[in-house]
Amino acid sequence: MLNPQKKRKECYFAGILAATAAISLLSGCGGGTPSLEEALKKTASYEQTSISSPASDSLGGEWAVIALARSGEQAEDGYYEKYRANLEKRVKEQSGVLSENRYTEYSRAILAARAIGINPADIGGYDLVKPLEDFDSVTAQGLNGAVFALLALNADRADTNGELEQKYLTYIIDQEKPDGGFSLDDSSDTADVDLTAMTLQCLEPYATEEEISAIIDRGMEFLAASQAADGGYEAYGDKSSESVSQVIIALSTYGIDCNKDERFLKNEKGLFDNLMTYYKKDGSFSHIADGDADPMATDQAFCALAAYQRLQTGKNSFYNMSDVK
Repeated sequence: MLNPQKKRKECYFAGILAATAAISLLSGCGGGTPSLEEALKKTASYEQTSISSPASDSLGGEWAVIALARSGEQAEDGYYEKYRANLEKRVKEQSGVLSENRYTEYSRAILAARAIGINPADIGGYDLVKPLEDFDSVTAQGLNGAVFALLALNADRADTNGELEQKYLTYIIDQEKPDGGFSLDDSSDTADVDLTAMTLQCLEPYATEEEISAIIDRGMEFLAASQAADGGYEAYGDKSSESVSQVIIALSTYGIDCNKDERFLKNEKGLFDNLMTYYKKDGSFSHIADGDADPMATDQAFCALAAYQRLQTGKNSFYNMSDVK
């Protein structure tokens, strides 16, 4: 990422509602704040306009592709084909090596491929899943690398109990902090909001296991306890929309309505309400309150809106891509 603080955040997300009026109730806001449906449509349009040829990169491509595909919003003609062509071009030019040390590059590409229904094991003649078999290289990036590897490996829900998946799962749960959360800093005893939310997202396939269920419960308690009085979250020195977005994705993963669950309500406002304080009229989002439109903030908010919409309409969670055909 271009911003060092934000770079740490990636190292480094059953039918249509009866009527638009019903959807508008999801926001819990008045005074011109758009409904979930309205915001999702506007952000989908903004992302496709500002990212006309999505690249294989952490900014300017893959997260927008993933969010758009999972949102159910209409993609412009040829949009996903442009991404596939750009991904294949990069893979071929780099002889299948997306990065020597940041294996989240593979995980993100796998998630994008799964989201649009293409096989990540055959991209321009290269298998993008195979590098994730290199456990040591993936975990050299820390917890973030393991979390996104597990999300990528389990995206199609084909073999969540494979030996490699279990190895990553063990590594991840061993990183739990005393306060019930997780952190990018292995040496710290203090958890952070973003990594806790991301970790909870990757644990979904194992939620019925007693040990994992307890870890998820403790993580949710940490996220509730970490919320500020105004309903937002602070991470890496800033109250940011990205932190709110990641928590919304985590809650939506487990069927928790971020705008109704009492643990996450402040002054009768929920997390969707809080996220919309960063919303711009053109569909973009800012990183901090009253800030300018920010690409990473917009990508993550788009993922959050899609995740929340999927909860509201009874669809698979954001990263459960077994429904992609």
